[in-house]
Amino acid sequence: MRIITTVLGLMMSIGLFAQTHQIEKHNGQKLDVNFIKHENGVLHYSPAGSQQEFKISKHTVAFLHHKATARTEAISSKISVNSKKDFDKVTVIQDYHTIGFDSKLAIEVYEGVNKGGTSFFMNEDSIRRLKYKSAELGYPFVTIVGKSNGKYKAVAYNY
Repeated sequence: MRIITTVLGLMMSIGLFAQTHQIEKHNGQKLDVNFIKHENGVLHYSPAGSQQEFKISKHTVAFLHHKATARTEAISSKISVNSKKDFDKVTVIQDYHTIGFDSKLAIEVYEGVNKGGTSFFMNEDSIRRLKYKSAELGYPFVTIVGKSNGKYKAVAYNY
């Protein structure tokens, strides 16, 4: 009876302790955390010894190291933008994917109207202009904040 109670107590207590992981960001920062889940491009974690849940974008995380099994999982690769020629590497992301980026810069682009162009092509051309401007400034990620009076407002993010 004593053995059954001991085994049952051990089995129930195992679930209370989360596995320890280490998040390695693209900027070199390392965080010791308890990994919870990966959902919609966002990683949910809690700092070691805490019950509070935090979120971080998958775009800012390079690796997730599992300390118990010594396994490393690659989350995303680093995007380096050096000049305006690298505009095709710039990624347009949603607001909830910006959690964890360090530096940001507000940029604006005016919508150009081509003769005979439709609104579809104007939107596509404006997004390409945002990517050009972001690449020229060296920022690999852009979030479109709004559009008013033919002017696109966006925020560019870097690691």
